[in-house]
Amino acid sequence: MRWNATCVLIATEYTLDDEGVPQPTCIETTVYCNKQHVGAKTWSSMYEIGISVDAKLQVRTSDYAGQRDVLFEDTYYSVEVVEEMGDFTLLTLRHQQSDSAEGCNGDVSA
Repeated sequence: MRWNATCVLIATEYTLDDEGVPQPTCIETTVYCNKQHVGAKTWSSMYEIGISVDAKLQVRTSDYAGQRDVLFEDTYYSVEVVEEMGDFTLLTLRHQQSDSAEGCNGDVSA
């Protein structure tokens, strides 16, 4: 394993403003990752159960804290499946149609 790529794990937290309306705040965590091959068998088996697979990334389990959005190679993805395998976690990702993480509206803060 080379760990020669990085991705940004994005968590969305909500706080109430003065009027009680939830406001999203995005927290970015840049981590090293390994891009995994999405084979035809994986793609078709996921497609059969209604999950679109556009990418797979392996991250260290200690780096992953349940984030639901990922920025990788200038593309935003939603985390569809999480497979924890000891020291490593495999994230199955689906391409997001918008240009930002869910709820962040392009305003991502570190």
